[in-house]
Amino acid sequence: MTDPTSTTTDNPDASKGATTAKPKGERWAHVELLAALKNPAITRVSEAGGLYGVVRRGKDGAPSVMFRWRFRHDNKLADFTAGSWPGDSLKDIREAHAWAIDQHKAGKNPSTERQLSKAQAAHTQATLARAYTEETVRALSERWQQAELVKRGTKGRKDNGTEVIRSFERDIFPTLGDRPLASIKRAEWAELFDQVKVRSPRMALRLFADARQFLDWCSRRDYIEVNPLHKLKRDDIAPAYKERERVLWDSKSPTPHAELLELREKLTNARLQRTTELALWIMLGTACRVGELSIARWEHVDLANRRWHIPAPKNGVPHDVYLSDFTLRYLKELHSLTGHTSWCFPADNKRDADGNPTSHVCVKSIGKQVKDRQRTEAMKNRSKATGALCLSGGPWTPHDTRRTAATIMGACGVSGELVERAINHVPNKLVRTYQKSDRWPELVTAWTKLGAELDRLLHGTEAKVIAFPTKAA
Repeated sequence: MTDPTSTTTDNPDASKGATTAKPKGERWAHVELLAALKNPAITRVSEAGGLYGVVRRGKDGAPSVMFRWRFRHDNKLADFTAGSWPGDSLKDIREAHAWAIDQHKAGKNPSTERQLSKAQAAHTQATLARAYTEETVRALSERWQQAELVKRGTKGRKDNGTEVIRSFERDIFPTLGDRPLASIKRAEWAELFDQVKVRSPRMALRLFADARQFLDWCSRRDYIEVNPLHKLKRDDIAPAYKERERVLWDSKSPTPHAELLELREKLTNARLQRTTELALWIMLGTACRVGELSIARWEHVDLANRRWHIPAPKNGVPHDVYLSDFTLRYLKELHSLTGHTSWCFPADNKRDADGNPTSHVCVKSIGKQVKDRQRTEAMKNRSKATGALCLSGGPWTPHDTRRTAATIMGACGVSGELVERAINHVPNKLVRTYQKSDRWPELVTAWTKLGAELDRLLHGTEAKVIAFPTKAA
């Protein structure tokens, strides 16, 4: 049988005496090339497209072919190595050849471009290796904040994760912040939470929840193989937090409002800012959250139509509050004090060059003022009116006025469902799905009843309650 593979010795690129083999078609097949190289005289091979190969033989006589492509760049001849057969398949060699041609057409030197790609790949690999072995808790926490906590649409946290990172800076970074994350064992995390628990069990639980979320993210990104906190439970960190039940209202007493009267009397000698006194009565009359009131703007308060719009409450659901006679009276007084500013409670320490407030009061300010006046000893640079707001029922917070308002609403005959709507608690999924009415007329009645009862108990005045017909949801 005649061998269809052709050979020649007149290749201008071949060395003196070299024999070049060509395929029977345009390209070599693996079996065909293997058969051709059984001839020890073959020292070069070539195929269509300018791809040629230099044949080399090992000590055992086994052949290999280094495939190259010659091109001209910057008026100089250069060779691009496409691969070595049989280590590289003919398919991979031709793909490399085609890529080199595309680079050359784009005016680039394909050999140089491949070296750059390899260097970039090596740099990327080194970066990943450092991430797995050297990325610190602090660096990954900041990366997690940008990727997951910054508010984007419905994702992220309202404060962009500022509070989380602040708690990490206080309790995690001092001991673990500069260590590679992968090197930290579960026992070290547990010991850290134990130390925080001594100061505040509730804070330890919150830190545990945030740290577990952070480590879950790191695990999903392969910075660590598994989350070291997976086998830890909340009960391992601290006892379950007992929900507060404190109200300034004793439903079992013949005078359930005794503590409210006590508060009214003690406020006169507590040396509180007048705006803080007003805030406490407004919270009691609206059942709002202290943070919502602290950041309220006058543009959202319609005194004429008795409506306060809360655009961004804690649960993210915009909320409107009806202003009863009781609440309206205190809001009007507040407006006379701060109505010249944008904020209902402007910050005294944040002003522009003209002396105008540029922000609202700190959301913790009201709570701190109340707590300082229940201490046994004054804190440095804080109020000296210690004990001035201690009530017979025990320690209390401004948030307890919200719980008290809801309790009084229920005592006035307002249904539990309406009370939940009035304090802007999100209803369960079934109710949210099928009950779409806002029930505003009934809510107006609920707030009016609350205000009327407060006026009757605290000021001995009767207020007219607006009654609306009840509509089925």
